[in-house]
Amino acid sequence: MSLLRLQFRQAGGAIPGILFTLLLAFAHVITLHAQESDTTIVFYAEPKVSGDLWPGLFQVLRADLADGAGEMPNGLVLDKQAAFVRGSDDLRGILFSKVISVKLLGRCDVLPQTDHPSSRGPLGWVMMVSGTIQPFVSIDCTRIAEVLRPTAAGLNKQGRQYVMDQAIAHVLIHEWNHIATQSASHSSRGISQAYLSVNDLIEEPKNNHLSAANR
Repeated sequence: MSLLRLQFRQAGGAIPGILFTLLLAFAHVITLHAQESDTTIVFYAEPKVSGDLWPGLFQVLRADLADGAGEMPNGLVLDKQAAFVRGSDDLRGILFSKVISVKLLGRCDVLPQTDHPSSRGPLGWVMMVSGTIQPFVSIDCTRIAEVLRPTAAGLNKQGRQYVMDQAIAHVLIHEWNHIATQSASHSSRGISQAYLSVNDLIEEPKNNHLSAANR
């Protein structure tokens, strides 16, 4: 079953101004510096998202990248040493060389109920402005939860959160690939496919010891 769809949003004249404003907002906390880590991912979430989300999500992302999830068929390798921070953290004085902003929409957990109606739409998307894919990723946790709910129904709370973390990580890596390559193209296999199944979303790193079954 195909579930993940990339959505490029072609922007009109107002969007570049919005993006420029966002970049200016970052200016007081972000200083470009070639000697620092290549990529920093800055996460933003709604207030209803539990603070417990972040340690597990960041651990899953690091495990995925270390295991090769960021190695694309086109030969590109995403930064395995990328830093992950929250937008609410105090970032003053920290030097970044490349920043990607990630906005998480919804609660970002999987409730045990399975009778919720399913909506349609992409799980994640990036924006293209004047032919350039911008370093801004949106991930719809509500849609992800709807997709995962039948699979996660038999898991405990920790297990449900783990599969959510894994799905968010895979959606992010998929969109990050588009930003890194500046290409809307997809591969015929792997995490850079145009559509990902539930199994693709929750597939664990081969060397990961934190499986959903053990949580």
